[in-house]
Amino acid sequence: MTRIFSVLVLLHAIFLSPTAGLATRSVQGPLDVRLEIGTYRGTTVNETEQWLGIPYATPPLGKLRFKPPVPLKPTPTRKDARVTDASKFSDACPQPPSPTLGASPGEDCLYLNIWRPQNTSHNEKLPVLVWFPGGAYISGSGSQPQYLPTRMLQRSDEVDKPIIFVTFNNRLNSFGFLASSTIPEEDLNIGTQDQIAALRFVQQNIAAFGGDPEKVTLWGQSAGGGSVQALLVYLDPEERLFRGGIGDSSTGPFKSSPPPDVYDRPGMPFDRLLRATNCTAGPEAIDCLRDVPFEKLMNVSNQMILGTVGLQLWQPTISPGNLLNIEASERIRNGSFLSLPYLAGTNLNEGALFSVLVRNKNLTGAAQDAAFNDFNLALYIDNSTITQETLLETDRLWAENDTTLGAPFNTGDTLFDRASAWYTDEMFLAPRRLFFENAAAKQNLFAYYFREFIPGDDPFLGVFHASELRMFFGPVPDVEVDFANKMTDFYLNFIYDLNPGPEWPRYDLETRPVLQLLRGNITVIHDDWDTEKTDFLNSDRVLKEYQK
Repeated sequence: MTRIFSVLVLLHAIFLSPTAGLATRSVQGPLDVRLEIGTYRGTTVNETEQWLGIPYATPPLGKLRFKPPVPLKPTPTRKDARVTDASKFSDACPQPPSPTLGASPGEDCLYLNIWRPQNTSHNEKLPVLVWFPGGAYISGSGSQPQYLPTRMLQRSDEVDKPIIFVTFNNRLNSFGFLASSTIPEEDLNIGTQDQIAALRFVQQNIAAFGGDPEKVTLWGQSAGGGSVQALLVYLDPEERLFRGGIGDSSTGPFKSSPPPDVYDRPGMPFDRLLRATNCTAGPEAIDCLRDVPFEKLMNVSNQMILGTVGLQLWQPTISPGNLLNIEASERIRNGSFLSLPYLAGTNLNEGALFSVLVRNKNLTGAAQDAAFNDFNLALYIDNSTITQETLLETDRLWAENDTTLGAPFNTGDTLFDRASAWYTDEMFLAPRRLFFENAAAKQNLFAYYFREFIPGDDPFLGVFHASELRMFFGPVPDVEVDFANKMTDFYLNFIYDLNPGPEWPRYDLETRPVLQLLRGNITVIHDDWDTEKTDFLNSDRVLKEYQK
């Protein structure tokens, strides 16, 4: 297992289950919900009612491997119809093994999960929050124990703003984002198509659980945030599957999005996959891959992922005949996106977890610049488009011995601080600014900057990527409880009213207000840090080179 995958496992494992410390009780009751596809029996756990493992599409097996999701057929209603137990998670979608998935990987994985406060009536029409986990479009599931909604649902009840919480699986990595010029355009990015299928299922069925299909909010973090933003950018405005979105540390929406033919080149992912499975390039390649036994295909895919720096084996790809038809930055700059309320922000040290590969190198001068550039280039599927001019300007802007780059957690390891700061700006801050600067005139936006260092965390990593999620899911240190409740209340306000509250001003291009999230100092600041760096990253030339 590579060090970078170990970092992502750490990122998942660093959060304990939000039910830790709570007295677990399970009450079997008649929580039967009848849907067109059958009747499902839920359970009550920790004062929340839950239905786990509900299918939202036909199992993507056999000839449906690498094909868009197929809707389920309704089941005829009979008095003696079987009631399906919905007390256990389904398999997670295929991906590298991890102790934090909450389920075993399997190809039959297109399922979702629903939670609501205890004693919720089926006709209450509660707002619905749909969670998109991170994982670089490579890993993640709707069963991850660190993202179970117990704490958030309990808080929603306490403040009299109860919600329905939904998680789901979608296909990932080689199973969800396989790309090649030989794949029909409508069959590309099926992981994104799974997400849309899950949201359509929510629209059609959530009322049976007490939810309001007209009050659905999407919330994602990292690649999950990127997925939420991608739906804002690319969905047909005629199909309203949600009314607002939240993007924690959105990748903007993709780290890069090379076209399908890039993956066919020698040594690139599709070429490597064919060689590892003894399939031949050409029009029959996909049929050959469909015939590869599941375990073999998953193992080959996992080995390729773990052997790729930054895990960027696949990303969503851009193709004219697909839903993702032009680069996201182009759609954002020309205003072709849904004008829906959106709340988003970044953490102070987003890049720290991803930059541990360059720790303790003890390099200086030209040798350090070369290592810095090598790190940057390795994070892109196709780095042949990145020019020497861009690398030289990157070296200047994120310079050796610039003590502001690691502030306020200056580590003394200048290469690490450079890499961490560059990663923060390139992957998270610049994309957030690009969208806000182009969308502020047409929709309600709310920006945040999470700067809270949580007691017990490693100062070397600072306020790292995803550390804010503990404020919502737990476990929350005693000293952070009031702050965590405040953050959760902001999100609950947005879920209910599409506005986080009077303390959090709407983003505008004149004052550019950002809410600083810091215990004891929640205050409005100006969106004016690292602007020279993000202006460079958001220039037409650099966006095109990075295929964003």
